[in-house]
Amino acid sequence: MIVPIRKTIVGTEYWDTENKQSLFVPKGTEPDFEVTENPNSMITPEGDQTEVINPNQIVSGVINQEALDSGGNTESDLAGEANTNPESDQPLDLDNMTAKELRAYAKKNDIKIPAAIRAKGDILQIIQESE
Repeated sequence: MIVPIRKTIVGTEYWDTENKQSLFVPKGTEPDFEVTENPNSMITPEGDQTEVINPNQIVSGVINQEALDSGGNTESDLAGEANTNPESDQPLDLDNMTAKELRAYAKKNDIKIPAAIRAKGDILQIIQESE
């Protein structure tokens, strides 16, 4: 199935769902393939209601149900659980944190990380040395 995805001043771009590639047809020329204008398989039904999840409702990659139930205004959002595992009070494994998460952890625990330090390993080493 080939569907139009974007029209510009120079032509129309189509998406080929079988070959997983985009196709471009310049303005003023007709495509040499069959175009599906409104495919039912790609349109969300009007009655379909999807729930929007606020990023603050996700803790360690898992949706925080307490935050969902209260509208996301809980004290246990990301700020409150940044350094503990929700299932237990054990500290999170620092090795599995991203560099950005490690910087946030260091800031919360008053650990100074120089701005020039960018590598996750270097940030982790500074945190481990300070604890």
